[in-house]
Amino acid sequence: MLNNRRNAAVALSIVVIFAFLFCSLISLGVALLAKDNPSQDLGTSLGMQNQHLMINDMQAAPINSADIGGVVIITQTQATLAGGIILSLYIIVFMTNVQNFNLFPSQEKLNQSTRQQIYDVITQNEGIHLREICRALNRKMGVIQYHIYVLESSNLISSMKDGRYKRFFVNHQDSPEEQVVIALLHRETTAKVLNIIHEMNGKGVSHSAIAKELNSSSQAITWHIQKLAEANVILTTKKGCQKYYQINPPFLPILESLL
Repeated sequence: MLNNRRNAAVALSIVVIFAFLFCSLISLGVALLAKDNPSQDLGTSLGMQNQHLMINDMQAAPINSADIGGVVIITQTQATLAGGIILSLYIIVFMTNVQNFNLFPSQEKLNQSTRQQIYDVITQNEGIHLREICRALNRKMGVIQYHIYVLESSNLISSMKDGRYKRFFVNHQDSPEEQVVIALLHRETTAKVLNIIHEMNGKGVSHSAIAKELNSSSQAITWHIQKLAEANVILTTKKGCQKYYQINPPFLPILESLL
């Protein structure tokens, strides 16, 4: 999530820079058009004449900063030019260090065999956690952790916290809502509860009916229901003493594609 936030900040920074640059170019263009336009009103003409007189006076007699309270006078053209230079330098620095910003996935990091294997395992089993990757590849946790760090830093995979687990996904492949559902489906009992609610969707299924279907106690089912409700995947309605559950409509297409 940290990588996603950093990438979003970088993208926003680029947008802001180009917005300022665009506004500066418009401002400069308007100034040039106004300068070349002979049909100016009297107020504008007098204002420009006063500016020319001030500039001529400034050129004729050097200004002592003490005479104007230490204020430095900068023309609009100079300010626009300075802003353009600063923005250009910023863009150059960004473009020469684009890999360090991790804005785009770096496929070169997959040249290492173990790293490629980890990436393939995550691709085939999205939502998998660290210990499952270690078992799948029969590798030590320290080795897997190092390569996962490289993959995340290269923006090739992303992760989300799921209780005591950290689950991994191929970056830019699933929406945040899909990642939440995939993580929930990795919990066996939670997946069964969700499947029962999905099958009865539209009618609603009661808490006791879920417990009976899974041959489990009502208290045992409560924890899984709470997880689904916290993730906003299910909606709860109360009828008398019973609670009924349905799938939250935005998650219905996701579940239909995954179940």
